[in-house]
Amino acid sequence: MRSIFKRYICPAMVIILAAWSFSSAATLHVAPTGNDAWSGRLAEPNADRTDGPLATLAGARDAVRKLKAPGPLSEPVQIQVADGVYVLNEPLALTPADSGSATCPISYEAAPSAAPRFNGGRPIMGFTRGADGVWTAQVPEV
Repeated sequence: MRSIFKRYICPAMVIILAAWSFSSAATLHVAPTGNDAWSGRLAEPNADRTDGPLATLAGARDAVRKLKAPGPLSEPVQIQVADGVYVLNEPLALTPADSGSATCPISYEAAPSAAPRFNGGRPIMGFTRGADGVWTAQVPEV
């Protein structure tokens, strides 16, 4: 009986516990209706609009950094990005400090059935046709 426990039951328990630990993850939400001052723990803003999803990937990255500040993560972290268009005013910079671990990975992914779009550009209007078919536009900040 003891050899059956050591050979079959104990390894099965280890596998079950490992699978259970990966299934319990901290989830942060990002949505176009969000606010980077909120916790990100809610998928939608609450009725008082005092908490809800984060607004940007940078906000989610910073929230994970706060989770990691006291020490290594104790559970996986999943960042779920809701459907919508997200304007990136600058590149999302991730460093090795933003990494998870084998037991506590950090993942950025679309929420179920969502297809978020990230736009890193900006519209430029007012093109005029010049000599030899060359189009030009004034960009005030450049």
